Amino acid sequence: MNSGRRNEVRILYGDAAQGSRALYRQAMIGAGYGNLREFDTLENFIDLVAVAQPDLILMDIGLPGGNVAQLVADLRHGKLGINPYLPVILTTWEAEQSVVRRLMDAGADDLLVKPLSTKALLDRLEAVAMNRKPFVVTSDYIGPDRRRASARRDSNVPLFDVPNPMRAKLTGEAFDARMLQQAVMAMNEQINRQRLCASAFRIAFVTAQIVPLYKAQTMPDANTLAMLRDLIASTEDIQRRIADTDLAHVGQICERLLQPARRMYETGEDFVFTHDWQASFDLLKSLGDAVLAFFHPDRDASALAGEVAVAIDRFQARRAAQEAGEVPAV
Repeated sequence: MNSGRRNEVRILYGDAAQGSRALYRQAMIGAGYGNLREFDTLENFIDLVAVAQPDLILMDIGLPGGNVAQLVADLRHGKLGINPYLPVILTTWEAEQSVVRRLMDAGADDLLVKPLSTKALLDRLEAVAMNRKPFVVTSDYIGPDRRRASARRDSNVPLFDVPNPMRAKLTGEAFDARMLQQAVMAMNEQINRQRLCASAFRIAFVTAQIVPLYKAQTMPDANTLAMLRDLIASTEDIQRRIADTDLAHVGQICERLLQPARRMYETGEDFVFTHDWQASFDLLKSLGDAVLAFFHPDRDASALAGEVAVAIDRFQARRAAQEAGEVPAV
């Protein structure tokens, strides 16, 4: 890496404390990063992120004006700015596990706990540029893959090397605004396809668990309602992603699935079991399987069902361990 190219990297950084912003600026300028824009509220960040077209974002979670975790999630899902794959480094005074988990689950690349040393800051800037983790896509997450290597080897979930203009600039690769736009659009297509597959799997995963409970007239509890909420969110996500495409018939299947799911969720723990509902339960499971099969056309139905069953076993085993206090709840 040529340190002389650091001045080409555009960095957007923010902190509510002027002293912290001055510290970051001094450290980055001293290392050769001179193309800097700063902000002190999340409103300013939202205004800047599109027009400044940064290569990296550094910001504190305590910025006023909104929820940093939600903004990072919005960025990753293409609702903010023009590049959902920007490296994002967050800073915080809070090191509680729940805070760290919430921020990393939003899709941040890294979290630095204050007080920061100049070396720690500069090391992290270089790490996200030169050794950035590939992205993983699930039904509710888009961001860097933080699984252990062993878990990654045992998984068939694909990984994505997302566009990284910061790395390109530091290594002298040709990478202009037009090339970035093309790279982002191409990656968006891949991410969208994987998100559809992940959401379809999530739908089958949930229906395979809740339908037997309802058919057995087991009164819904908080866990069942949480799964119903996931089912609705995943189905609505598919609807949004296939809107204005040639997949209108899949949208109709999703709408048919949503009708009983929403009624079941809205009724909550006061659900009244009637004979008429039995057909709806069967339909819910059939529609879930149909959506899964559509987005995995090259897979055998029995093999897909086996994967869903394995995922359910793992999920239930982890939940049992959490309830027993053997692993921390998240």
